[in-house]
Amino acid sequence: MRPFAAAFFALLAASCTGEPVPPAAELEKVAVEVEGKRVAIVDGAAFVYDADAKKWEFYKRIVEKGWFEKNYVVEGDRVFRKADDGSKVEVSRHFKSGFEDAASLKDLIGLKHGWTAFTLQSPKTPEVKDYVALRRRILKEGAAFLDNVVEPSTAKAHGGKAALRCRSVASTKEMVCAKASLDTELLHFRKGDDFWFSAWYYIEDRVPFTLMDLESTWIEGHSGIRITTSEAGLGFELKHPPKPHYRPTNPTPIPVGKWFRVVAHVKLDEKDGVCELWQDGVKVCEGKGQTLPMADTVCNSLEVGISATNVESTTWVDDVEVSDREIK
Repeated sequence: MRPFAAAFFALLAASCTGEPVPPAAELEKVAVEVEGKRVAIVDGAAFVYDADAKKWEFYKRIVEKGWFEKNYVVEGDRVFRKADDGSKVEVSRHFKSGFEDAASLKDLIGLKHGWTAFTLQSPKTPEVKDYVALRRRILKEGAAFLDNVVEPSTAKAHGGKAALRCRSVASTKEMVCAKASLDTELLHFRKGDDFWFSAWYYIEDRVPFTLMDLESTWIEGHSGIRITTSEAGLGFELKHPPKPHYRPTNPTPIPVGKWFRVVAHVKLDEKDGVCELWQDGVKVCEGKGQTLPMADTVCNSLEVGISATNVESTTWVDDVEVSDREIK
């Protein structure tokens, strides 16, 4: 993986002026170290401390001002996402998918199944513009996959007759990672919420780096918490500076060549969160600390499958469920 600092500061490369710099004392309260640099994020703006000039400087806005009002409507206890055509779609903290009754990837996209997009990042589509263009060709023109694949398939399933097959080639040295994943932006989790996730996985060969991401698409870089893998087993990582990593507390090998169940629980908080993971009913990871990028973050996107890998992998996913209550 490319170092996080390199990826994060790439977002800040376009240094600009015009945004007032908060008092140093305010920035110091939230400042974190990212590979030798002090970074502070206040009200959606990123500031970096210039050690030579001995002062804080504005670098880039990573969250658009007024993003919530521009994109959501609240009606009592219900929250709706505004669509480009002026319509609105209700978002929630509950979601299920068994990938049944879908003949192709195109069938999964839409309100019927609840999935809204997919990502096929590979050596043939290394940049955002490349895999977004491929996504459009597949959905609008019925174009074929290039190298990575995400599709419903009856060749293997845990429950029912179908599962999601995710196939990714290895990334190149120039890429941050490769992806073959499916996502929905119809979720709505905020500070204080309990996020519960359950899914069954079948890894045919090599284990990808991440299996699930809960992200905010309103933050540049799509910050959020994700389930990671390592030789020690399953863990968590918050994709946001200082990027806390919650490693396995009960090291357990990740199965290859058999179905296994993953259950995750995250109490979302920018300081005092909780995260727990179970593999086939056995708790393998637990931690306390930052689990939410910022206090006002809305985690609206769930990404499953191969959400990041450097190695070639074929991973199947089935019986995905999301809730704000414990999933038995």
